[in-house]
Amino acid sequence: MLNSKIEMIKDACVQLINCKDDFFYMKQGVDKLYNIFKTISGVDINDLNHGEIMLPSGKAISPSAAAHCLLEMKRTAVFLRGIKKAIDSKAKNKIGSIDILYAGCGPYATLITPLLTMYNANEIKITLLDINQASLLAVEKLLKGLDLEHFIDEYILADASNYKINKEYDIVISETMQACLQNEPQVSIMQNLIPQLKDNAIFIPQKISIDAFLRNPGRWDEIKGIRVGMESKFLKEVFYVDKTNLDSSKYKQIVNIPDKLDGFIELVLHTTIVVFEDEELEVNNCSLNMPIKFYEFEKLYAKVIEFWYSLSDKPKIECKVVEFV
Repeated sequence: MLNSKIEMIKDACVQLINCKDDFFYMKQGVDKLYNIFKTISGVDINDLNHGEIMLPSGKAISPSAAAHCLLEMKRTAVFLRGIKKAIDSKAKNKIGSIDILYAGCGPYATLITPLLTMYNANEIKITLLDINQASLLAVEKLLKGLDLEHFIDEYILADASNYKINKEYDIVISETMQACLQNEPQVSIMQNLIPQLKDNAIFIPQKISIDAFLRNPGRWDEIKGIRVGMESKFLKEVFYVDKTNLDSSKYKQIVNIPDKLDGFIELVLHTTIVVFEDEELEVNNCSLNMPIKFYEFEKLYAKVIEFWYSLSDKPKIECKVVEFV
């Protein structure tokens, strides 16, 4: 029975890595993983808010909400692809095991557990870190139940936004975000962990950028029951975070609005996530990339808008109009 579950996880992982943009196969893959993971860990998606923790750097979501992330098929597929590429790139030049820290692992360690079926325990060693004890206990139960615990170097109950690293890691994974980097502590975690890493360490995701677009909202088609004619125009990158740009307090951007809008009456922000190399999540790929509307020009016409990222217990992109027409 155990061997059959491992084979099912491996098959699902291979399917997600190789299916490109075939959403039928993506859904098959994540459904297989979810059914196995929830059965063994005891965590399902039905109690999304119970157990969330408010931190000085943002909200740590509940075990159930973290479990739900697995079912966002494009998100799971692209992260698994990127992480596998990162592991394989390190394996070319590393003697001994590749040491990986997964900060904010949740109850399934979704972005690494499926990949364990594709490696030997002498090739990769994993440290799992989470602020939520219920998540940490659940992922330990899951990995023991799958007989994959020999891959695990350590389980750590800690806040990744202030955790002090005690060893050298080759790869660090932390996917603790929402669209436009709102509410969750992704930026604070990157600001804390990346400076502690050796220069050649890989942090995943490699880059997160937020761009301003003008949008023509189109019109609602009563017959089709959908909005048609929606278009977007790129304006400017308003924020990004990666290994080279961690000081969010210095990153402010001025966005100039064109004199003629020609129906492009909304300003929206798009989030793009470079997981690793060419593995990216772009607008509308998953909940992390949903456009967020910041301004409607029908209500008040702004000529110049300033954007910045605010770090607090509710981190978010903020803006103000600095010049009106």
